[in-house]
Amino acid sequence: MINKQQILDSLKKREDRLFVSKIIDQAILSLKYYEVRFTNYLDPYQQKVVSAKLGRISDLCMGLSNEYEQAERRIVSFFPDYMASEDIQYPFSVLQISGKNLDRLSHRDFLGAILSLGIKREKIGDILITNDESYIFAMDDIASYIIMNLNKVANTGIIIEEKSINNIKIPEKKHKEIQSTVASLRLDAVLSTALAVSRTKVLPLIQSEKVNVNWECIGSPSFMLKEGDVISVRGQGRMVLDRVGGLTRKGRISITVKRFI
Repeated sequence: MINKQQILDSLKKREDRLFVSKIIDQAILSLKYYEVRFTNYLDPYQQKVVSAKLGRISDLCMGLSNEYEQAERRIVSFFPDYMASEDIQYPFSVLQISGKNLDRLSHRDFLGAILSLGIKREKIGDILITNDESYIFAMDDIASYIIMNLNKVANTGIIIEEKSINNIKIPEKKHKEIQSTVASLRLDAVLSTALAVSRTKVLPLIQSEKVNVNWECIGSPSFMLKEGDVISVRGQGRMVLDRVGGLTRKGRISITVKRFI
């Protein structure tokens, strides 16, 4: 049995309680009616929270959609323990975008165009961009609406059509490498290097809760990063602390940051 209030009370952050509350309802319905239930798209941090709070409930099984191997945003399923996870069909569609000059467009351009249609972020999975074609993963219930209404991205005309997941080639994410040294692996130090701005300019971004590390909001500039951490800044994009090297002769730490374009 699921004690919804007990689970919500165990969550410290208000935003966690808001999204987990909806997800618990799907888990309860799955147990009650012995059927498969799905969430909308969750980012990796949300997936971790849901797994920690609901992953050990008796008679309830959980699964994750597998759009492609490196997918970040995924759909969580709840299903009875007599069902096999590989038999579950997840409710997502793959939308292919084609047109001229797509290489000039960014992830932010595509996401902004979609959200301007009144679509909630939770309905959209990963967005993959190439020079010739790009792909949007979307919940089934919103896919046809996007096809009918999305005709341009950042004033660039596009053609959009649904494709089978088996008929697309997953592109590598475009990025540029930034190699530098920092005095420490504090969030403000690494971020100022990655954005090529002073630490005084980075501080307001962190304090105004515009910075996430591994999809979790971090409000402390002294937060210590580690190799592999993903940093996203609202309005500035995403980057990963790809490599932490040794110390220089001056005692600074060598780092490599991949900033996604």
